[in-house]
Amino acid sequence: MAQTTYLNTAGCGLIAPEALAAGNALYEAFTTNSSTASEEWRFNEEQRTRELMAAFIGANANNVALVPNFSWALNAVVQSLKGTERVLLYKGDYPSLLEPFRINNFAITWVDAPDGFHIDMDAVRSAVTNRTVDIVAISHVQWNSAFRIDLKDIGDLCHKHGVVFIVDATQSLGAITIDLSQLNTDVLISSHYKWMNAGFGNGTLYIADAFMQQYPPVVGGHNSYHMVADKWMYVPSIKSYEPGSPNMYGYSILAAEIERKNQMGLAAIEAHNRQLTDLFLRSIADLKLTVIGDLSTTHRASFVLLRDDNGLGAYLKDNGFVVTVRNGLVRISFHYYNTEPETVRLIDCLSSFSG
Repeated sequence: MAQTTYLNTAGCGLIAPEALAAGNALYEAFTTNSSTASEEWRFNEEQRTRELMAAFIGANANNVALVPNFSWALNAVVQSLKGTERVLLYKGDYPSLLEPFRINNFAITWVDAPDGFHIDMDAVRSAVTNRTVDIVAISHVQWNSAFRIDLKDIGDLCHKHGVVFIVDATQSLGAITIDLSQLNTDVLISSHYKWMNAGFGNGTLYIADAFMQQYPPVVGGHNSYHMVADKWMYVPSIKSYEPGSPNMYGYSILAAEIERKNQMGLAAIEAHNRQLTDLFLRSIADLKLTVIGDLSTTHRASFVLLRDDNGLGAYLKDNGFVVTVRNGLVRISFHYYNTEPETVRLIDCLSSFSG
C-alpha cells in the first residue's frame, strides 16, 4: 500500500495535535461544569482570541469580529450596503463571493483572466481610475488557479479614487503575510479551515473605521448589546457581526493555531511554501503536463493546478497523494507540514506518469 502524502490544504488544512488539544480541553470541561466553562470562555478567551487574530493580521481588535465563516460575514456586510453601488467582480472567483452581489441585483462589472490564470488587472485599474465602479470585491488568491493579486497595489489605487476594497482571504490567510496596518483594505474576510488549520465553523471579519461609519451594521449578534445606565442597549460596532452561540471549540483551536504560527513565524512558513512550490514547478517543466498559469511563483500562491488528462488525478490518488480532483483539474497544494522529500516523491510519480 502506497504511503499517504497530504497535499490538499487548499481544500482543507490539517489540524495540529496541540491545537486540537485546546478544543478538547474546553469541551472536556463541558462534561462536568459547562455553564462555568462557557462563561469563562466568553469573559476571557473570546477577547483573547479576537486580540490574537487582530495582531496576526496587523489590525486593531476593535475592527475584528469572530464570525462563523466567510459566507455568513459577506452576506451580512452586503446587507449594510445601499444596493445602488456598482461592483467589480472576477468571473472565475469563488461563488460565495459572487452570489451575494448577484442575487441582490447590484450593477456588476465583470473582469476575466484571458489566459485562465492572470486576471486582467489593467481592466481592474481602468474601472477604478475612471470611477466606473464603487466597490472592488475579489479573492486575494483564486481557488481555481492559485493566482495571487497584489493587495497593496489594488488597495492603494482604490483608496486614491474612493473605491471600496473588499477581500476574501480564505485561500491566503495563514500562508501569506497580511499586514492590514500597511494596506488600504476596507473589508477583509476569511474562513479558517484551509491555511489557518483551524477547522470549520470559525472565521474572521475585519472592517476599517471609514467603512463602518459609512455602512454601519444592519445585523445584531450576541455582542451587540452593552450595559448602558443599567439597561441593555444595542450599540452597533464590529461585534454586531458576531452571532450568538459562538463556536467556542473552533475558536479554541484557532487561538492555539495562531500561537503555533507565531512561534514558527509566518514569514518562514511563506518562504517554505514558496520553496516547495518553486521546486515543484521547475521540476515538472519538461513533463507532458498542462499547468494552469506560468511556471513561476511571482503571482502564485503555494498551490498548482494541472489538467486532469489521461487519468492523472486517479493515478496520484492510487499512489497515495491526497489532492483535489474537480472540474477537470488536479489541485496540489503545499503548506508548512509538507517536506522536500514528499515533493520529490510527487515529482518522481509525475515523471513516471508522463513516461
